[in-house]
Amino acid sequence: MGEPMGLFDKMKDAQQQAQSAMAGMPDMSTMGGDMAAQAAYAQKAQKLHSQGVEAPGQVHAIRTTGVTDPGGGQETDFDVTITPAGGQPYQTTIRQFMLPAMLEGISEGAAITVKYDADDPSQALIYGW
Repeated sequence: MGEPMGLFDKMKDAQQQAQSAMAGMPDMSTMGGDMAAQAAYAQKAQKLHSQGVEAPGQVHAIRTTGVTDPGGGQETDFDVTITPAGGQPYQTTIRQFMLPAMLEGISEGAAITVKYDADDPSQALIYGW
């Protein structure tokens, strides 16, 4: 049981490092997107970290977009099914920056843990696998 928490801690640390790197970048256009889009991603990550609802999910497809952040994270789209407690499963696409080592641990068909926005369940991020 210590290993999954270790993975969660590493992922959380990587997300915080990516957010710090994004916040410190004077020219956000080098990340393949405009400043507003990067700020929105950081805001979403912060909201889900503090207020997101945890739920199990399953990965159906994984696609990298070709965008890389300054910390080496690759922007990746994950087609997933999320099953909220007491609710109906639903499908969404999660776009998230992932370090290459983190991507090695996720494959199509994998069970994952997500946090989603209770106000907009299509907004979610992967927090464990």
